[in-house]
Amino acid sequence: MKKGLELDPKSRSQIMISKSIKPIWALILISLLCHCGADDDREYEEFVNRLRADEAYIGFFATESACISDIHDEYLNSRKKFFLAVNRAQEEPDGAIERFIEYCRKRSIIDETCESEWERVLTVLSYELYANMPIFDYSASNITEHRNITYAEYPNKKLALDLFLPKEPVDQPVPCIVAIHGGGWRVNRRLWFEPFAKYFASNGLAALTIDYRKLPGVEIMNIVHDAKAAVRWARANAESYGIDPERIGAIGASAGAHLVALLGTTANVPELEGQGGNGHVSSAVQAVVGIATPAFNLEKESLLYEMLGISENEMKLISPIENITSKSAPLYLIHGTVDKVVTPDNSQDLYDKYLALGVHAELTWIEGEGHGFYEGNDRAIRMATEFFLKQFSNEN
Repeated sequence: MKKGLELDPKSRSQIMISKSIKPIWALILISLLCHCGADDDREYEEFVNRLRADEAYIGFFATESACISDIHDEYLNSRKKFFLAVNRAQEEPDGAIERFIEYCRKRSIIDETCESEWERVLTVLSYELYANMPIFDYSASNITEHRNITYAEYPNKKLALDLFLPKEPVDQPVPCIVAIHGGGWRVNRRLWFEPFAKYFASNGLAALTIDYRKLPGVEIMNIVHDAKAAVRWARANAESYGIDPERIGAIGASAGAHLVALLGTTANVPELEGQGGNGHVSSAVQAVVGIATPAFNLEKESLLYEMLGISENEMKLISPIENITSKSAPLYLIHGTVDKVVTPDNSQDLYDKYLALGVHAELTWIEGEGHGFYEGNDRAIRMATEFFLKQFSNEN
C-alpha cells in the first residue's frame, strides 16, 4: 500500500473486528438495521397520515404540487428526513425547516415566486406537528384525565384540549383554570403546559390545556378567538365535569400571558369572540395569572402591530392594557427582573393601570431571572395556585 494511503491503527482494528464477527452476529446486526428502517417507514407513514388529515389547514400537499417542479426519489427521500426530524423534535424544529428549504433551493426545484409561501407552509407544518415536550416533569396520582376533546371547530380546523380534574369526589363544583402556553404565538403545543394543569388538578382545581391556531397559519386575532372559545367551552360543559361556571380562571406565559390578560380585560367585546362554537356562552374569566406578560402598550410598542401584520386599531383591540376597566378580572403578574424578551415594564404598566382603576392586582418580581424563569421548575405554578385558591375561596 502506498504511504499516502496507509490506514491508521484504529481503522485496522475496526477492519479486523468486522472480519471476525461470526455469521450469526452479522445476521443479527442486519436484522436490527432492517428493523430500524421499518420503524422509520412506519413513523413516516403515520406522520404523512396526520399531515393529510390536517391538509385543509396546513396546505402542504397543495403547495408542494404548485411550487416543487420535480418530485423525484431524491426529493422524496429528503422530504422523509424532514418529516422525521419534525416528528421527533422536542423543541421548535427551525433547523430542519432551513435544511429542507436549502435542499430545494440548491436543487433548483423550488419556483422562486413560491419561496415565501413554501417557507410559510413548512413553518406551519412543523409548529403544528412537532413532538414538543412538557415545560417540566410532573406527575400526580390524585387526578383524572380527559384527553383530545374538541373545543372549537372552524371550516378547516378542529382544536383540542386536555382536561384534568381532581380525582377525589367533591361535594360542590370546583373552579377551572384555562392554561394557555406561550411560544411567540407560533410554537409549542398543549403538552408544553400539561404540568401546570396537572399541578392545579392535584391541588383541587380543574384545569385544561389547549392547542390553538398559530402564526403564520392565521392572524393573531384568530388566536384570540381560540382563547375565547376555550373559556366558552369550559363554561358550556361545566355541569358535565363538575366545574363551577362562575369561577373560571386563566393562566398563560409570554404569548399565552398576552391571551389570558386579554381574557381578563375583554369580557364584553363581541369582535374578539370569533366563531369557534358555544357563541351564546360568556367568555369572561374571574381571575388571571400572567407570567412574563406583554402589555401591548401602543405608546411603547409602535412597531409591534406592523410586525404582527395588523392595523393600529386592531392592535388596540387586542391590547390588554388598552382594554383595562374597573370591571376587569383580578390579575396576578409574575415577571423576571432581567427579562429581555418581554421587558419588565410590561407588567409594571399593567399593574399600575389596574391599581389606578381600583382593580385588584398583584405583582411578584423574580430577581435576577430572565424570560424563561418558569421553565424546568414549579416555582411559578406554586405562586399561581396560591393566588387562584385565594381568589376562588368561599370567603373571597
